[in-house]
Amino acid sequence: MSILVISNLGPGETFFEGDAGAWNVSRAFRDCLAGKHKLYEFDVPDVYANNKNIEVEEAKIAALVEAGQERLRAPAVIFVVQDGKLWLIDGAHRINALHRLGRPTCRGYVIEEEDAEPYRVHFGEVTEQ
Repeated sequence: MSILVISNLGPGETFFEGDAGAWNVSRAFRDCLAGKHKLYEFDVPDVYANNKNIEVEEAKIAALVEAGQERLRAPAVIFVVQDGKLWLIDGAHRINALHRLGRPTCRGYVIEEEDAEPYRVHFGEVTEQ
C-alpha cells in the first residue's frame, strides 16, 4: 500500500500546481500582505498572453467580469521566480477577467527565486511493507 505524503501545506491552505511545480498560495498570500515581497505593476495583455495554458473556470471569469473593475482591484496577483522565469501562481481568473474588461495594467507581487522555497509544496510517496 502506498501513501501520498504532502509537505509544506497545512489544513485548509490552498495550492497551485503548474509547470513550475506546486506552491502554497495561502502562505504566499499571507506573506505578500505582510510586506515580505515587492509589489509591481504588470501589463495585463502580456500576463494574459503568457498564461493562456493555465486551466480556468469560465463561470469564475464571468462572475468577475460581471462584478466589474472595482472587484478586480484587490487582491494583487502573485508570481514566483523559478529558473529565472516569472510564474503566475495566483490570479489566473482575475487576469482573464481584466483582459476581457480591457484593463491595461494590474498589480502583482513577485516572490524572488531566493525566497521561493518556503512556498514550494512537495509530494512524495511512502510504500508500507
